[in-house]
Amino acid sequence: MAQTLQRQIDALPWFHQIDFGDGVLSPGTIKSNKIRRMERAIFGPLNLGGKSVLDIGCWDGAYSIAASRLGAARVLATDHFSWNAGWGDRRSFQLAKAKLAPTVEDMDIPVEELTPERVGRFDVVLFLGVFYHLRHPLAGLEQIATLAKAVLVVETRITQQLNPRPVMQFHPGSLLDGQLTNWWTPNPACMIALLRDLGFDRVDFTRPDRQFRRGMFHAYR
Repeated sequence: MAQTLQRQIDALPWFHQIDFGDGVLSPGTIKSNKIRRMERAIFGPLNLGGKSVLDIGCWDGAYSIAASRLGAARVLATDHFSWNAGWGDRRSFQLAKAKLAPTVEDMDIPVEELTPERVGRFDVVLFLGVFYHLRHPLAGLEQIATLAKAVLVVETRITQQLNPRPVMQFHPGSLLDGQLTNWWTPNPACMIALLRDLGFDRVDFTRPDRQFRRGMFHAYR
């Protein structure tokens, strides 16, 4: 059984290295030890018991699966770009979901179409690794904020961490990491100011990345 599952896994592209148990691992750019570290950073401050969770830009679903495992009553995983632009494959997510968290729901929907009318509102919204890919980040964040009833967790590339003034840097072309889809890096002061402006009373900033290039923001209503 394990060998059959490993062959199924190896036939698909993976971004998250997901532990299927019994020594079965997906390949993946983001290794399982980093995923576990990120899980602690994302979910450590939260109690998901009985809560609803929306995971935007879920890719292979590592954090959707974690939310389900941690007791969330409902998890909706959404993506579009990574499933349709050649970066990933929705079948990878569906295989991981089927084996590890079959109650997780999924929807192929672009960020720009995520509205309360389309998907509803959730106790906790995860917006991980998406913000700096938005061409219109302020409008996008404002739209996503309407989906969060209690907590919005934003993880993004950041810049100028010691600058107390809110600033955001534009990266035209492929200046940031050689990727045409990397557009903006806020500094922590900027992201905190944006989230407070959108109605969140408290914003906690942490650094989940050992190279100090990324920031995580837990915003609470």
